[in-house]
Amino acid sequence: MAELRRHPVSGEWVVICPESNGVIGQDGVNGCVYCPGHESETGSEIQRKNGGGDSTNSNWRVRVVAESPPLFHIEGEFFKKAAGLCDRMEAIGAHEVVIESPDHDTEFESLDQAQVVAVLEVLRDRAWDLGKDPRLRQVLISKIRKSGDGASGDDASGGHTRAHPHWYIVSTPFVPVQMKDELKGSARYFSYKERCVFCDYVQQEKKAGSRIICQNERASAVSPYAACLPYEAWVLPTTHLSDFGRAADQDIEGIASILKRLAGAMMKIDGSRGYIIEVHTAPFRKPKPGAWKTIDQDYHWHLKVRPRLEVLNGLKEIGNFHLNPILPEEAARTLAELC
Repeated sequence: MAELRRHPVSGEWVVICPESNGVIGQDGVNGCVYCPGHESETGSEIQRKNGGGDSTNSNWRVRVVAESPPLFHIEGEFFKKAAGLCDRMEAIGAHEVVIESPDHDTEFESLDQAQVVAVLEVLRDRAWDLGKDPRLRQVLISKIRKSGDGASGDDASGGHTRAHPHWYIVSTPFVPVQMKDELKGSARYFSYKERCVFCDYVQQEKKAGSRIICQNERASAVSPYAACLPYEAWVLPTTHLSDFGRAADQDIEGIASILKRLAGAMMKIDGSRGYIIEVHTAPFRKPKPGAWKTIDQDYHWHLKVRPRLEVLNGLKEIGNFHLNPILPEEAARTLAELC
């Protein structure tokens, strides 16, 4: 079973898990465990969005199930224990899989608009629900789309050789270091400007125009001025809101339209082996004197999207800073043409 260990210098919590997880979406009795008809073979069902017509067990549009085996688990003791100079605790939290459609062979970028909206609505609802658990501090939502190297198509026996399209939701009892850095930067900007840095940034990009990929009334996709990775894109909602779990339906619809186009563009980048989508949202606020004073004003939830590319960067490995060989303005032009 996994446990959490805290680094004595950086303070970062690390998940230590000697066991390896199986391949998602395979190893069912007769095929993929996430396809309709195999509902009893998955982890316990947490939520579903049903399809129209009959209400049979296999008539669903989106399902949320517990990962099996999970890295984080709801049950267990929740307190830190000393380990010499370090701390450790049980990996309390949530580890869920969101099955984005019943169709094993239709990837996210090929879903129709209504289905993309349905997926994002379920993700939003899970983010809101997990925030009710007083033990949890952060929700991490991501999708890794893989292609090539046997990740697509069917094998000779008629079985699937790729995972059923899905998202991950992980909720942790701590705020990851990377997220803390983003929160500190947002709060620092607000402390002397008294404005949200993301709101100011997207307005600046709209005026410049050279790094806008696509946009509508509800959101903008931007190639960041200081993009860390080739063809990295941010999807910034127009409405200022710190929590993804409170996003309005109309905002979800606008974001879905942009995200679907952007995911399709990522697949067309030369050398792309898929893409990664991350949802960045504010931590769950717990009563604590002096904490989160301005977070509702200074932080702005958003998504980050990037293609999976082979990029050699020894500087990242030894110095922990990025080297991007693609000019962000050029990346924006390329993605805009592919959207």
